[in-house]
Amino acid sequence: MGSYTPRVKNNVLAEKSNIVDVKAVKVKKALQYCSKGLISGTGLPKEALPTKSGYLPVSGSSKSKLFYVFYEAENSSFPLPSTPWVVWLNGGPGCSSLIGCFYEIGPWRIMEDGSVHPNHGAWNQRCGIIFIDSPVGTGFSLAETENDIPKNKESVAKHLDYALNYFVRRNPIFRSRPLFVAGESYAGKYVPALAYHMLFQPSPLRTKLTGISIGNGLVDPRTQVQAYADVVCAFGLLDQKQSEHVRQMSRNIVDLIDREEWLEAHEKRSALCKWIEQSSGLKTMLDVRRGSRYHHLKDGTEYLAKYLNLSQVRTQLNVDGSAPPWSACRSNVRTIMAEDIMKTSKWMIEEILEKGLAVLLYQGMYDAKDGPAGSERWMRNLKYSKNKEFWESERNVWEVNGVLAGYTRSFSNLAHVVVAGAGHEVPTDQPVISQLMFESWMGANIRPIYEIERQEAKL
Repeated sequence: MGSYTPRVKNNVLAEKSNIVDVKAVKVKKALQYCSKGLISGTGLPKEALPTKSGYLPVSGSSKSKLFYVFYEAENSSFPLPSTPWVVWLNGGPGCSSLIGCFYEIGPWRIMEDGSVHPNHGAWNQRCGIIFIDSPVGTGFSLAETENDIPKNKESVAKHLDYALNYFVRRNPIFRSRPLFVAGESYAGKYVPALAYHMLFQPSPLRTKLTGISIGNGLVDPRTQVQAYADVVCAFGLLDQKQSEHVRQMSRNIVDLIDREEWLEAHEKRSALCKWIEQSSGLKTMLDVRRGSRYHHLKDGTEYLAKYLNLSQVRTQLNVDGSAPPWSACRSNVRTIMAEDIMKTSKWMIEEILEKGLAVLLYQGMYDAKDGPAGSERWMRNLKYSKNKEFWESERNVWEVNGVLAGYTRSFSNLAHVVVAGAGHEVPTDQPVISQLMFESWMGANIRPIYEIERQEAKL
């Protein structure tokens, strides 16, 4: 695998391949959304239609199925059989990946006025992306019965692997294409679980699995909850006395986790986050810029739901007629998976790293819940043979066109980025910066594979 080696000279994010050089040079232009969106009174404009969409089965014995939307790469540097593709998963648990598609990294953004704008920070410039509503019961995905909704990340991974292998059988060109698994938030459980399942079950997809990417992930709740007190105090949200109260509540949660009282630990953590938000005046810990009266960073899922529930849009996306109205997150899925929320997936990431797969972990700096402080705590405790060298490597200031973009550190197959000016949903807050980050990391790990394949083809 290639190393992700950004540098700060010339204020351009650079890497071993030249996959994003042109994009970096044109970043100032790309930072601005085009002033005119596309408007269609009856549904998605033809320019915004996905390459493929529909349903994938989760097993041979169930009628439950996962809804997906796939957008092909728009400007790949490689021939299509060698063009990477990415599985994108949103979190929750129970939140639709159409949030990622139409609000974060997809090629089109649905706006409040019903217009559809090109996303110049889209991640599918150099790779195809399949957005999957997972687990069943989420978004437009369908569960035959509630008993089919998985109770843990391992079952979610099993469903996803079956669905993806079905997709590849129906679309054989994907057999030769490098595969990445990416997601954010609670996908800090889904992403490593799926990659681990592919590697160790094993899955036919394992031979092309190249790397995983997790943004603002809930990975190791036991460690991450212990960072809350320091984070809220450092941001000035609570005073020392209040922060000590947070610290004590966090200790109580750790005790519950150690006793494997998973549901109570989850309930206490939810109560702690609510107390912090109420005491500080925050709308959400996921972005400390969102005060209770702060509306600039508006949650776009309300108008996203209005748009996706148009009958014409459902038809265009091949949504099953029996699917309920789309909602961003399903509370029943979260309830069913509640016992899994406080369990760790760190050990899976350790195994994935030791297998040599590329791992990118990134966080927006304004996330007080799943942000840099808690993530760095569990990363320092990774049982990974190169972890010491990783933390001894230089932490770089990353600038793009003279503007602070974040901070980076990488060694071997592990990379970490803290993104400036972003909260929990990094691609929404910093679309082009997140695109540059992902493309350079992906390119550094794809180009060596492509060069080997070209040499083998000459033999």
